[in-house]
Order: sequence, then structure tokens, then C-alpha cells
Amino acid sequence: MICGYIASTLDGYIAASDHSFSFLEPYPAEDAGYEDFYAGIRTLVMGRISYEVCRRSVEPWPYAGKRLIVVASGGIADLPPDAEVWTDGIDALVRHLQTEAEQDVWVFGGGRLLRSFIDRNALDRLDHFIVPVVLGNGIPLYPSAAEARALRLAAVGRFGQIAHLRLERQG
Repeated sequence: MICGYIASTLDGYIAASDHSFSFLEPYPAEDAGYEDFYAGIRTLVMGRISYEVCRRSVEPWPYAGKRLIVVASGGIADLPPDAEVWTDGIDALVRHLQTEAEQDVWVFGGGRLLRSFIDRNALDRLDHFIVPVVLGNGIPLYPSAAEARALRLAAVGRFGQIAHLRLERQG
């Protein structure tokens, strides 16, 4: 299964303009079922900017032991173990993940990468968490769209002050 698991502000931002996530600090990930979700993941897919932000801001590397695919147009120096750079395009990556993935795949982000999977109807499930913060500006969850695409609302939940929407691919 190819999954998304992402939090945004009420006004649709996944990070501040400086790529920080301080608005999420009052809302611990464990409270929203993150540990259970992460336990089922074998492969993470990140865009280059998301990878670089994580690599700079989180020590030690929190995804050790998981396969990591960084989608980029060129090479990246100093990748962690079990990491690779993917330069063959999103269509080829989707085919690869649908045929080769041994366990669940987490399309970590950013928003453009997540949207690319939605545009191709390749995201099986999206867990979208909305925190009650209006940031005003920042990095949008979905910066642009190739076309309109409807997802099926499978569940609505709440973790304290966090709203949870579980969406699934239609058809």
C-alpha cells in the first residue's frame, strides 16, 4: 500500500516559510497514532527539499532501518544507509513501488511529491491531520494540481485538538 501521512495547519500549510515545524510542537505525533503507522512502513519516499530539511534539522536520523528513496534530479552526497536517489521520474517510481514494495510505502512529502502521487491515482490512503493553527503563510500542502481529483472520505477522527481525515483512492 502506498500511503500519505501528513499534518497541515487549518489554512493548508505543512511548514513555515523557513521550512520549520514549530507550529506542530504542541501536538505530539504519538498522540495521533504515528507509532502504529510507522511500524508498518518499510519504505519512505521524500522529495529532495524534504530530505534536506530532515537531514539538517533532526539528529540522529530518525528513519534508520527503513529504505529511503529521495526523488531528485541529480545525486545527493552523504546519504544515510538504506537510502537511494531516484532520478527516473514519478511514473517509473510509481510502477516500481507498486511491483517491488514488500511492505507499506510512506510518501513523506513534500506537498508537490504527494500531489504527484494523487494526480496519478497512485496513493492508496492518505491520513491528513489538521492542527488548529492559522499560519498565514508557508509551504502549502498542495502547491499545484495537474487536474482535479476526488478522494473517498473513509473516516474522520480526532486526537485531542487534531482533526484526522482518512482518505482513500477512488476506483
